[in-house]
Amino acid sequence: MDTLISLLTGLSDSQVRAFRHTSTLAAMKLMTALVRVALSVSLHKDNSQRQYEAERSKGPSRRATDKLEALLEKHRELQEQQEEIENMMNAIFKGVFVHRYRDLVPEIRAICIEEMGNWMQSYSASFLTDSYLKYIGWTLHDKQREVRLKCLKALQGLYRSRELAARMELFTSRFKGRMVSMVLDKEPDVGVEAIKLLTLILQNMEEMLTDEDCEAVYPVVYASNRVLAAAAGEFLYKKKGKNYLCKIRMENALQGTQIPVDQRDPPQP
Repeated sequence: MDTLISLLTGLSDSQVRAFRHTSTLAAMKLMTALVRVALSVSLHKDNSQRQYEAERSKGPSRRATDKLEALLEKHRELQEQQEEIENMMNAIFKGVFVHRYRDLVPEIRAICIEEMGNWMQSYSASFLTDSYLKYIGWTLHDKQREVRLKCLKALQGLYRSRELAARMELFTSRFKGRMVSMVLDKEPDVGVEAIKLLTLILQNMEEMLTDEDCEAVYPVVYASNRVLAAAAGEFLYKKKGKNYLCKIRMENALQGTQIPVDQRDPPQP
C-alpha cells in the first residue's frame, strides 16, 4: 500500500494534466476507502474496550482471566491497525490533497473538495474539525462555478445533521458572511445551493443567522429565475411562515416587482 500511495503522490504532481487528474482521483477515492476502514476499526476498538472494562469490573470470582487477556490483545491489535491506517491517510492528505485542492485545473479542485465532504460525513470524529473545514471555507471563494457548487453541496451534507452542525459553530461564524454573499452569485445555480445551505443552517442552528443575514435572502423571492425564487421562498417559509410568504406573493403580483440582480433565467440553447 505504501508503494501505491507513493506512486499516486508522485503522479499527482506531474506536469501532464491527464496524469495529475487521474492520480488525484485515484488517491482521493483510496482515501475515502481508507476512511471507511478507519471508522470500522475505530468502532471495533471502542467495542473491545467496553467489553474489557465490563469484564474487569466483575468480581474476582466471576472474572475470566483468559478472556481479559484475549480482549486486551485484541484491543492492542486494533490500535496498531488504526495507527497504520491513519499514517496512510496522513500521507495521502499531506502528499496529494494539500497540493491539489488548489490545482490550476478546476476539475481536480472539485474532486478534492467533494471527497473531503464524504470524509467529514463518514468519519466526523476525525475529520469534522476546523483544521480540515478551513479548506472548504477557503474554496468557497473559488473562481470556478463547479468548485463553488461542490463546496456548497459538501457543506449541505454536514449542516443537514443537527448533531454535526452543532460542532461547526466556529466554522459557521467565520465563513457565514461568504455563504450569505453567495446568494447573489453570478451563477444562478450557485445562488440556489447557497440558499439551500442557509435553509439547513436555519433549521439546525437558527441562532447563527442574524436578521441581517436573513434579509439578504428575502428579496430573492422576486428573482426572475424561478428555481432561485423558489429556493428563497422555501427559506422565507421556514423563517416567517406560510402567511408571510402569501403576503409577499400578493405584493409581487400587484406590483410586478422583480429583483434587480444578476440571477436571470439561463439562456435558452
